[in-house]
Amino acid sequence: MIKLNGHLVTPTIFPDKTSQVWKIPKSHFNKKENVITWEFENEGEFMHLAQLKVLLDIDYFSSKVVLDMPYLPYARQDKDITNESTFALYPFALLLNSLRFAEVRVVDPHNLRLTQHLINNVTYCRPATEAWLKLLKAKPVFPDAGALKRYDANPKSLHCEKVREPLTGTITGLKVIGKVKHTNYLIIDDLCDGGRTFIEVAKKLYALGAKEVHLLVSHGIFSKGLEPLREAGIKRIFTYKGEVK
Repeated sequence: MIKLNGHLVTPTIFPDKTSQVWKIPKSHFNKKENVITWEFENEGEFMHLAQLKVLLDIDYFSSKVVLDMPYLPYARQDKDITNESTFALYPFALLLNSLRFAEVRVVDPHNLRLTQHLINNVTYCRPATEAWLKLLKAKPVFPDAGALKRYDANPKSLHCEKVREPLTGTITGLKVIGKVKHTNYLIIDDLCDGGRTFIEVAKKLYALGAKEVHLLVSHGIFSKGLEPLREAGIKRIFTYKGEVK
């Protein structure tokens, strides 16, 4: 879904499946700064984004166009470029940079350092975890070493170490580092896809005596739905947008 200054942009789709972004009302345009918000739904939207940016540059003579893109597509495909690994973040960054946005705003990218290196004029923010921890009267727990490092947490903070099978992504081992008390815990990470990691972490925490387990992720794909997370005992689930019901 793409919006210009809060107004939905609906492309025309032709019989040959190509698209055209046009007839944007002048009332949707600002002279000083135009903000395109891209709530990623599919990669075909990139062509709509590119057409809108060109329209603003050439027909509207916009001097400053900002891209507000909370979820960074391909952020997890950040491996070295080989035929044996995923690397789509690299070509995506090349295409995005070609549009020359004055600023690209993202929320909690998976690999911050690489994102800053690859994408021009990028800025980022992260959800304020303290507010959720206070609300839930919970202590933080990080599902792996990557999350511990991503949020600059104390190395002694409660966290997990996991081992995955490279081809399938199946978790073959999980160990909690630190002492689990009979209190509430909030699992903190950047993204939930199927949620297998969080399910295993929750089960482990409960087995070690946790009172309640909750989940905060910046981005929720929830490709398996919320039910498996609920069945594992995860009580409340939050993203940067708020609580997920």
